[in-house]
Amino acid sequence: MLRNRWYPILEARRLGRRPVGVKRLGQQLVVFRGRGGQVVVQGGFCPHRGAGLAAGRVIDGELVCPWHGFRFAEDGHCTLMPCEGGETRPPKALSLPTFQAREERGLVWLWWGERQTELPPIPFFDEVGPERGDWTESSYVLPYHYTRMVETNLDIHHTPFVHGSVVPVGSRVEGFDAKLEGDRISTGGSLVKEGRSGGSSFRADLILPCLGLVQLASKLHILVSATPVDEESSWLWFRYYQGYTRLRPLGKLLTWLAVHSELRVVQRQDWRIFAAMAPGTIDDFPYAFVHADKGIALYRKRRAELLHETSRAAAG
Repeated sequence: MLRNRWYPILEARRLGRRPVGVKRLGQQLVVFRGRGGQVVVQGGFCPHRGAGLAAGRVIDGELVCPWHGFRFAEDGHCTLMPCEGGETRPPKALSLPTFQAREERGLVWLWWGERQTELPPIPFFDEVGPERGDWTESSYVLPYHYTRMVETNLDIHHTPFVHGSVVPVGSRVEGFDAKLEGDRISTGGSLVKEGRSGGSSFRADLILPCLGLVQLASKLHILVSATPVDEESSWLWFRYYQGYTRLRPLGKLLTWLAVHSELRVVQRQDWRIFAAMAPGTIDDFPYAFVHADKGIALYRKRRAELLHETSRAAAG
């Protein structure tokens, strides 16, 4: 997993009065809103006896363990041990690990890496902001390494073979190119039916480590993230944006229908392929790429560079 990067971990709309438990980046986490409504992300297990804190409550901005009522402040320090009385000062060993996090663009983001006083901006695509309300989102967990899912989001030429019943496009890729600028990969071209001129233009971009933007129609954009849950599974989040109409009820209906199609049809078509793939990560199989896979090749190159930089920094 790439370090010192922002990862989306949860839809902000899921945060209400109670804490929410998620597993991301190999860690069991608890997410809740603090005293001022700001997002707080902490370790998911109580340091006292290991209770799952997502089953607890939030009182006055503090997380309360459901087993013995121990309370934890937003910085992770234990503020109360009911069994010992309010006069007793809790030891440092009862502190919860607390992560740097932000709420932005309707998502909760986790900084995965060394704690910093000044953090870089959240990575996002300007093409779909600011948000106007004409989008719908959903998410689910898949039992595959996140790198496989990132590469799939850069792979457009599987569309006519896997999703042809939903997206009737051609199979020949024309005018395709891909480029890498910093941590952003941009790809685009057209899918053309054999024997016909013209075709359906597309784009598939990525901002490392895992945020993608896919466009298969001129006014329909799909944001997608493949956030690592652990070394064997990924949290797939996606959000459909539309630009066909400014009438909000109709626009919302269009994006809801797109997400409904994704959940009922498209994901099942993909899962059939995923279930039969060679197991492991992208590093475990000697792939043979073609030109239409240039975006994927650039992703592998950039990811390898960043992993090498991390290893070199840790060694030095």
